[in-house]
Amino acid sequence: MSNFRNQFMKVFNLYIVFIFININFTFSQEENPKTGWKISERAIIRNNQEAIFVVNGNIVHKDIMEVIEPKNIESLNVLKGDQIPQNFENAKKGVILITTKNISKKELKKLYQLYPLITQENLQEKKYTIAGTIYDCEKLEIPGATITNLNTNKFSTSDFFGKFTLEVQKGDLLKIELDGYKSQRVLINSKNVLKIQLSENPNNGKIMVAKPVIYLYPKVKTEIDLQLNFKGKLLTTFPKYDKNWDVIAEPNGQILDKKTNRYYSSLFWDGTIDFPSAHYKYEDGFIVPKEKLTEFFIEKLEYIGLNNQETNDFIQYWLPILERNKYNFIHFLVNEECDEIATLKVSPKPETTIRIYMEFYGLENFTRINEQQLPKTERKGFTLIEWGGADFSGEMSEKDFFTINKLPEYITLSHKRKDPKDIQPLYIIDNKISSKKVFNKLQPSQIKKIENLSDKEGAALYGSDGIGGVFIITTKNPKK
Repeated sequence: MSNFRNQFMKVFNLYIVFIFININFTFSQEENPKTGWKISERAIIRNNQEAIFVVNGNIVHKDIMEVIEPKNIESLNVLKGDQIPQNFENAKKGVILITTKNISKKELKKLYQLYPLITQENLQEKKYTIAGTIYDCEKLEIPGATITNLNTNKFSTSDFFGKFTLEVQKGDLLKIELDGYKSQRVLINSKNVLKIQLSENPNNGKIMVAKPVIYLYPKVKTEIDLQLNFKGKLLTTFPKYDKNWDVIAEPNGQILDKKTNRYYSSLFWDGTIDFPSAHYKYEDGFIVPKEKLTEFFIEKLEYIGLNNQETNDFIQYWLPILERNKYNFIHFLVNEECDEIATLKVSPKPETTIRIYMEFYGLENFTRINEQQLPKTERKGFTLIEWGGADFSGEMSEKDFFTINKLPEYITLSHKRKDPKDIQPLYIIDNKISSKKVFNKLQPSQIKKIENLSDKEGAALYGSDGIGGVFIITTKNPKK
């Protein structure tokens, strides 16, 4: 599959990276008798300057390949030169023929509607303004996303709370884009408020540094100039960052932004950053079950030097995200270590600076790692506090995470036996707790390997659940 993907990407890079020209399009299509391809009533190929994508006989926009997974492609052929039918002779950049598999007719029909080759404004429909909110996979609002009406080329941008409005007509296509996320398309068929969820792009090689906030506590009311040098791409700032933050800070932490003349409790920024693969090899950290996250953060953050309110702010933001995982690997970058991500230039210079960036990876399976030893900082004088974090779970599989960091893997025991005297063998099927009843239903042809652990080996790995011995079964086609 990986070889196929590499070949496909070579074809993709060679034949379809060209200049895009907008031309008129209608959704009504007819079949071309010489090719069997369904094309527009207009001569849409004549002026096309890109490679033509034909999916199951339907001419579509190349962006459709962002949502068709390689595993669902049965065949891919590239037509060049004399191979291109004469009535498509102007398709000088080539024709890419794709046949799909394992995609329902209903889903394909929707894809053809969402990814026509070109679009035009529908002057017969009445215009109206539609509202919506953009979320990420954690159901948190996303600011800075661009929402474009492909039929009119009008666009809007989601605000700090992920909200937007845009003028549309029934049947219009919206395209939602944001760096670090997979683009998405929406077909307008009602006036209902839109709720659009964007998925992070796991192949973009970038990590989202989320929610860094900066608190300022001078001893007396002080004018402060703060410059942020982020070693990635800055996305959202609040208040707006333009070369610097020019503020007046109070001893109680209130911050007046001189550019907006508004008060803030902290300064906010986020962005994306590239890290080399070696960055994700950790010598130490913490493995924290979801049930113990709150007490863990209170203990560690206040030890480092955060106060009660700052710790609460941190927990309120990150707890709902980390609690989606059974376990979390957590590693803190503290103080000078944060310079790998961003540096701060502050005038006047704080007497105490405490900076904390949390990197974490959501785990289904428990493991052990050397516990990270954290520094403790005493707050005195003008104090600057900063905290933020990054989830790199999408950068690699859990198996790769365990391998890169040479961590021992343990099976998560998701239930306890009701009878403590029950010492029947424990059945693990494809790394999940199972039962003898499920095991008995397996056909011999389904089983790839069976391992048997003794009572001592089972107890060593699985505690009291393994004292009756353990059967570890690997099937040929494990369910994901």
